[in-house]
Amino acid sequence: MRRFIICTLALFGTLIFAFTIEGGNPIDFLLPTPLCIVVCVPLFAVLAVWSLKDWGRAWKAAFVGGGADGATSVRLWDFYEKACYIAGVVSFILGLNVIFSFHGGVERSDIFKPLAVDCVAPILSILFAMVARILKARVEKNERA
Repeated sequence: MRRFIICTLALFGTLIFAFTIEGGNPIDFLLPTPLCIVVCVPLFAVLAVWSLKDWGRAWKAAFVGGGADGATSVRLWDFYEKACYIAGVVSFILGLNVIFSFHGGVERSDIFKPLAVDCVAPILSILFAMVARILKARVEKNERA
């Protein structure tokens, strides 16, 4: 569990560090709208199929292992990963819609900052999907052990 938390924080930290070195603002990763969409849409999609109890068992299977819930947990994490990708695409398209609808009368050079911020959601969705893939691999590893 400790290794997972440390490595996940290192994963996010490396990306934010690289983004900052290139001149980006690390606060852009904490914007509420893309973060809300990328976190909530996959979560609600999973809860539409599986119960909250199954969600808890999937977390337990990733860290403790054992039990008959391994196959269900693998399917849940696989579904969550795919839902993360979809949430990133949906958030990006929604952001483009907002950018193009509100920026119709401004010059082209003013559109790049909102467009760059709009790219945060796909990046976050890929990171959350990567975490889901790691958790799925942990469940599969615990199943073989």
